[in-house]
Amino acid sequence: MAELETAPVVKKRHGRFGHVIAIIAVICLIVYAIFNIISQQAEIAELRKQSEELSAQITEQEQRNDEYNRLLRAGDEAEYMERIAVEQLGYAYPGERRFYIVEK
Repeated sequence: MAELETAPVVKKRHGRFGHVIAIIAVICLIVYAIFNIISQQAEIAELRKQSEELSAQITEQEQRNDEYNRLLRAGDEAEYMERIAVEQLGYAYPGERRFYIVEK
């Protein structure tokens, strides 16, 4: 009879140890899930930012394309090339003098 009485005590200790392990496993799972959710939210925010930047680049390129199409349809290609040469490339007409403001 002594053996029968000690068996439930040993079983109870194993049950308590298993219960503690189960609680620790659940806590670890919750921590992992929270970390995973936070990292995914950060990644989503970064991807949204990239998407907005790409949308802005697309809009800018579409505006350039519209300008190029307008120029091609208008047929004033020489005027366009002259404007680009003066404004963006810094060319000048023969005999033209350019003055630049230099701040001290």
